[in-house]
Amino acid sequence: MKGAKYTGTDPAYPPRVGAAPRETRIDATWAGIPVSGVSIAGRETWFHLPTFHLAFDLGRCPTELVPVSRVFLSHAHLDHGAGVAYWASQRTLSRMPDGVVHTTPEAVDGWRRLLALHAEMEGVPAYLAEIEAMNPGETLSIRKDACVTAFRADHRVPGLGFLLSERRNRLRRELRGQSTAQIAAASAAGQPVSDRVDVPLLAYSGDTAKGIFDLAPKEAFRAKVFLLECTFLEPEHFGKAAGWGHLHLDEIAEHAEMFENEVLVLTHLTLRTSPEEIRRLIAARLPARLAARTVPFLA
Repeated sequence: MKGAKYTGTDPAYPPRVGAAPRETRIDATWAGIPVSGVSIAGRETWFHLPTFHLAFDLGRCPTELVPVSRVFLSHAHLDHGAGVAYWASQRTLSRMPDGVVHTTPEAVDGWRRLLALHAEMEGVPAYLAEIEAMNPGETLSIRKDACVTAFRADHRVPGLGFLLSERRNRLRRELRGQSTAQIAAASAAGQPVSDRVDVPLLAYSGDTAKGIFDLAPKEAFRAKVFLLECTFLEPEHFGKAAGWGHLHLDEIAEHAEMFENEVLVLTHLTLRTSPEEIRRLIAARLPARLAARTVPFLA
């Protein structure tokens, strides 16, 4: 309707136009894992893990994500995936093959239709990029020593979280303490001498409500780093979290004993609350042992 104005009451972000200062890319390293990105409730979320050549979500697709061939897209909300068509178009323009977006099965057909429409409007036969379904519990190898596992998130639309793990080979228990010659002889005889072990490195929740505490695998809470959505922090917003499919800081506090992570990074933070107040609330409302390991995704 002409002249209509947005009258929504979502307290996660102000109904205003224009970039906020917090929309600047953040670069950080936690537990030896470099991460860059932007994550603001209702505006934009993406995370780039350059050492693993992958991205969790695309946001509006900054230039640095165009060469990333593996994208794990948590859900179809546009603050997380508006840049999918641009990413596919730019990769095609630069003749970068084999780009794949892995996302929730429920959204695959929609994304494929969207990309086909954009390709048609651009006058190209098809983009050099694919949209592939990833089921909860499915694990994809991204290189010889690393893999990503999907798990179901608890959001207003179908969503996924992701767990990045390092793959290691460990000597089988029954061979530990034996000499190198004995182990070599066992291998020559066709006996398996090692087991594959996946060591959780970094978990990403996507957007989620409190169901994450039941849906996420226990390894997510043991990963070195957990990028966990926490849109709402102020006490008066507690009742709104479930309705919008998001987490509240107090719900994290209620499950504090679950977190064994070296670093808990709170993402998707509201613009309604100042950075100074966000930090104060984390220190005041989380148990001290968890608060000491918790950082907000803020500059």
